[in-house]
Amino acid sequence: GMNLLSYLPLCHIAEQAMSTLNLMINRVVINFGESLRTIRTDLQEISPDVFFGVPRIWEKMQAEISVLASRSGRLRGWLILRAMASAQDLGEVLPINWSVSQKLTYAFWNALVYKHLRAYLGLARCRFAMTAAAPISPALLSQMRGMGIRICEIFGMTETTGAATIQPWHMNSEGRVGRPCTGVECKVAEDGELLVKGGIIFKGYYKNDEATAETIKADWLYTGDIGQAHADGSFSIVDRKKDIMINAAGKNLSPSLIENTLKASAFIKECIVIADQRPYVSALLQIDPDAVPTWAEQNNISYTTFKSLTQSAEVREMIADEVDKANTQLARVEQIKTFYLLPKELDHDDGEVTATMKVRRKNIAEQYQQEIEGLYQSVL
Repeated sequence: GMNLLSYLPLCHIAEQAMSTLNLMINRVVINFGESLRTIRTDLQEISPDVFFGVPRIWEKMQAEISVLASRSGRLRGWLILRAMASAQDLGEVLPINWSVSQKLTYAFWNALVYKHLRAYLGLARCRFAMTAAAPISPALLSQMRGMGIRICEIFGMTETTGAATIQPWHMNSEGRVGRPCTGVECKVAEDGELLVKGGIIFKGYYKNDEATAETIKADWLYTGDIGQAHADGSFSIVDRKKDIMINAAGKNLSPSLIENTLKASAFIKECIVIADQRPYVSALLQIDPDAVPTWAEQNNISYTTFKSLTQSAEVREMIADEVDKANTQLARVEQIKTFYLLPKELDHDDGEVTATMKVRRKNIAEQYQQEIEGLYQSVL
């Protein structure tokens, strides 16, 4: 029978629907992971057929492959990097549109590298890979798909009882989150907000008629997400409506887009963009706790703790280079001019990330208010 690993808190709608209800009906074996911290070993132990990963999990896997490459011998490391660069190119094209040479390229790297990397990640048997809960970087999706992990994006929320739209398994849709599920209608309002209608819409918020009336109007659910409709009936999500930032010059910016561009670096685990009513974009960055120590050791840079790493001039310079690289992919107004390295890892217990590892921007911005103000004083 089929196997699944459940690791997200069960208070989360996606985990309730995806990992328990749907799968019990379909008689899939559900394995409960020990904790978010043990997901690596749990995946390797179970090797599930179905895996639902929030973007943070896929980012971590991508970073782990980079760490593995830098820790392998010269030849193996070079092979992994070459294979991953090839995966990036392959993933830009839908598998159903691959040319003969692309199919051969995939077969070659699959036998040599991808097969082993998928086993290393615990995804050797995974046939259905999904992601939802937050925007994910297109480059990360391409790379994972190119190495044979066919990740489909889903869009949904608690108010839609889980999935509202889903990308087809062949990923052949113009819009990243695919088409509405059976019996569901979607449309984009004049101001860009995505509206959803159908039997999956909730009745309302518990004992809060006011909030319900603001959210459901004439049977349409106002999602609070900025969406984009495509010619083939599929949709893309731009960002949360309330997260869209307006800089001092009145330009609208999507923080998720900027953050995901930076997190494509193996050395940057988290990025919190600051731009609202500011003259330029700055960011709070958290270094990757696996990749950066490995890099420091290879470059003979001594450090004691996570905090001492963030204070190292060499580390700061290396991260600055990564920021410059990411900036080349962003429009001028979106580019990060200055950054602050967080002295510790973001933590659920400190209210900095949610149960599904989404960053709580507001809490973090309040906590690091002085540091943020410093970013706007030094570069005037």
